[in-house]
Amino acid sequence: MALSLLNVLKDKKFWTPSRRTWAARDTGRAPGRLPGGHVGDIADLKKAVMLCPDCIGKFNSASAEYVAKKNLPFVRGWCDGCKTYMARGHLLVHYSLANLL
Repeated sequence: MALSLLNVLKDKKFWTPSRRTWAARDTGRAPGRLPGGHVGDIADLKKAVMLCPDCIGKFNSASAEYVAKKNLPFVRGWCDGCKTYMARGHLLVHYSLANLL
């Protein structure tokens, strides 16, 4: 079994703040990939999902155990489903994290 670059552990000097930021960034949905698969992957990781009014009806939040935040009725940002900028989008979080935020 050959070792790849991903399998090699890096020392503390390698992980500068800019490299930590680069490693933790979310590149979003890959070109050519269906939007539902990307939102499903985000839901499997129990991350927050931002959806526009068009995409909110396509995501079954009950089966994914997601709830809307009552203290944040609308958010501004990029839709995780269709990659459009929205001024009034919906923020959904996993129910286990809903009371923590």
